Amino acid sequence: MEAAGKIDPDGLLLFSVELDKLTLTEGLAAYGDAADPLIPFGELTRLLEYDVEVMPTERRIVGRLGEARTSLVVDLATGTARVGARVVDLTPADVAVTPTDIYLRASAVQRLLPIKLQVNSSELAMVIQPEALLPVQSRLQRLSRDRQNTGGPRFQEEILKVPSPYRAFSMPSFDVSASAGVSSGSASQGPKLPLRYDIRAGADLFYSGLEAYVGSDEQGVPSVARLLLERRSLEGHLLGPLHARVVSVGDVFTPSLAIGPRSLGGRGVSFSTAPLDQTNIFNRIDLRGELPIGYDVELYINDVLQGGQNTPNKGRYEFLNVPLSRGVNVVRIVTYGPHGERSETTRIINVGGGQLKRGEATFEFGAVQQEKALIDLANDGSTDFISRGSGGLRVVGALNYGLTELITVSAGAALTPVTRSSSRGELTLGARTSLFGFLTQLDLGADSTGGTAESLGMAGQLFGVSTVLRYVQLQNGFLDENGPGADFTRPLTSRGEISFDGNAQLFHAVVPLSFRAARTTYADGGVELSGSARGSATVAAALLSGGFEYTHAYGGRSSTEERLTGFFAASTFRSFTWQLRGTVDYDILPDLRPRALAITVDRDISDRASLRFGVGESLESLDQFNLTAAATVRTRVGDLALAADYNNGDQSWRLGAQVNFGLAYDQDAKRYALTRSGPGTGGTVAFHAFYDNNGNGRWDPGEPGVPNVTVEGGIQRVVTGPDGRALVTGLGSSPTARLNVDLDRMDNPSVKSPPRIIQISPRAGQVLQIDYPMQNTSEVLVRILLSRPDGTKVGLSGVRVKLVNAEGHVAEAKTEFDGSANFEELVAGVYQLQLDPEQAQRLRMHLVSPITVTIKGDGGFTPDASAEVKFDPRPQDPTQG
Repeated sequence: MEAAGKIDPDGLLLFSVELDKLTLTEGLAAYGDAADPLIPFGELTRLLEYDVEVMPTERRIVGRLGEARTSLVVDLATGTARVGARVVDLTPADVAVTPTDIYLRASAVQRLLPIKLQVNSSELAMVIQPEALLPVQSRLQRLSRDRQNTGGPRFQEEILKVPSPYRAFSMPSFDVSASAGVSSGSASQGPKLPLRYDIRAGADLFYSGLEAYVGSDEQGVPSVARLLLERRSLEGHLLGPLHARVVSVGDVFTPSLAIGPRSLGGRGVSFSTAPLDQTNIFNRIDLRGELPIGYDVELYINDVLQGGQNTPNKGRYEFLNVPLSRGVNVVRIVTYGPHGERSETTRIINVGGGQLKRGEATFEFGAVQQEKALIDLANDGSTDFISRGSGGLRVVGALNYGLTELITVSAGAALTPVTRSSSRGELTLGARTSLFGFLTQLDLGADSTGGTAESLGMAGQLFGVSTVLRYVQLQNGFLDENGPGADFTRPLTSRGEISFDGNAQLFHAVVPLSFRAARTTYADGGVELSGSARGSATVAAALLSGGFEYTHAYGGRSSTEERLTGFFAASTFRSFTWQLRGTVDYDILPDLRPRALAITVDRDISDRASLRFGVGESLESLDQFNLTAAATVRTRVGDLALAADYNNGDQSWRLGAQVNFGLAYDQDAKRYALTRSGPGTGGTVAFHAFYDNNGNGRWDPGEPGVPNVTVEGGIQRVVTGPDGRALVTGLGSSPTARLNVDLDRMDNPSVKSPPRIIQISPRAGQVLQIDYPMQNTSEVLVRILLSRPDGTKVGLSGVRVKLVNAEGHVAEAKTEFDGSANFEELVAGVYQLQLDPEQAQRLRMHLVSPITVTIKGDGGFTPDASAEVKFDPRPQDPTQG
């Protein structure tokens, strides 16, 4: 969907916005038709305190709405607009994009947000009628500082894009999580004096990003470590003519092939030229990320709960072989801390048929020592699963090439270990195209032992439902590792899969549903049937999720086994202060019985403190339950949590304390600064606001800092101190991130500053220095007067005038009906008043006497200035006389 185009500044409409008889702003800058104006969506959602991010440069809006945390996605590039599972129709006339915001018509806003807008076009007033509790309503005490007075359009501002080049070396940043306590010493509670820690570090090294991790067991002994040196380029400027986008060395993962090898980790190297966050509909993706001590994580695909984990694998979560649907996929990863912490990461992944433009090519490569870490701390008593090929060399390469606009060919080669000392070679060839509106993929494979395989996949829409079919036939022991849940210790002969993703109407609500079914046959005659059905819906401010998992194995060496299980989960963010979560697991086959119940309640007492209560009950044995309670205090230098746990099954207990903090190197102070968690796993900004007295755009000794400048975008809002400096942490490591600068708390907000929106590309351990020069400004009112024959002076409208200082800086204005012209944001200096030369010559107009205006630049008022103009008589025509 293309936007309607640029906004016409002449169509500016300043609306007052009212909610519950409280004025949120007197100057919401809208444009166009007063009855259905274009409204800045980012500014409006900030007024309502919604968790919404507007990204004009990416032409995208993502966020969460309401107590049920319903997803909101607007992707103009693909024409996608969804609230939860509900598709919202937007036309090009509904949208306009500026450098700082995305504007939507009032009628379109009402389709995206649970509000009604009463627009009074004659009074330029807008009244918001909520259809659900708004975040701003639940925190009325914050209204006073959240009111805004824009005073005019800001779309003229450009985004300040700060480059973040890799350096040869930078001081590392750290995230530390440590817990200690005392327990009864049972099997369920661990050792009597448990001690555990996780340390994550990030830095620049050899012009790449370095990420490191070390974690201990419950006795404080280091048990796992990771080390990765990686460089990324969204534009593909790596490895010269290869145009790689990602190059990695250390603990890396190999790519997967359409049939045969899957993605596996180890110590080695990898690189890829494929665009980030794009994949093939027939490929399943692996999602990995950091998972601190005691945290659990949930995965949502297009608002359907697909799985969860609470046990880290080498300090991170792993969701493997995740299927996606065709088109735009909203991937949400929600992490919950042991003491009420909650964070959410949203990724937009475009899924197509793997077709490339004609002449375009992508290549992926990886070579690792399989399942061996660069720093191997594993001991002989480790319970981690190790495959027979662990320690062997694993090499995988995949090439895709756009033969025509409709046909893309692919080739793959791999060397995979069977045992540590023996390997198997594999080759694949394939083609991707479109047949009768269905994306189609055909692949052939062969290995060095005589095994062969054929695969056919098709994807498209059937009756409005996204459908994917894939069938693989294998001969002579060819190993296809890409079948989720398959027993790789038994040779497969075939595998068929089908999936459906769509929406259903249930009690006037849109419910996203996901179905999967597979049939796997083994060479020993065994057959395995599997299937799943999942759905999610928002009911009465709660997000409800449920699903079923079915497996049936028979024939061959295995005994017949049939099992059907189910789960139900609910969560809500009641009044934006109570967070409630509950799950129930149960069996249907072979016997109908409940298995487990878990409920957690988190309560924010203030911005700095929270409480948690939880209960876990084994429904198979009602006398076995688990109780937890915790209190957390959050400060600017870290978080401290105290927790207690009691297990009734074995009468065991545990008391503990956990501290989480970060360390970021302050280059100005030449020392480490203690912060909240974030510097080790994401970017950090050392922000410096100062008065640029000489106007050279750089800080010079003696130039004072600017206090009370607010910077938002990190883990929390920060304010500059007396020296004008602030450390912004928790910026993550996504391709781009934004900071919003607010000057409203300054003693003198009348300053000239760089753009209020700053865009960066953060990475783990990076501490980016951002200087923010400001100059005090003032404004002055100038009146242009004309003397009448009777001597009276009147204002002259429509005169184009300008003020020019000694450095050549020009401020322009046009007089209003009374002859006045207001010049704003003038920096200190002496200005000469001038008429527009073209207009003055055409009208034979000149100033009666020179006028100068002195701007002190202290934010105060400058006395009004008046200038008289005179019109010269029209020259006499020489032919007359």
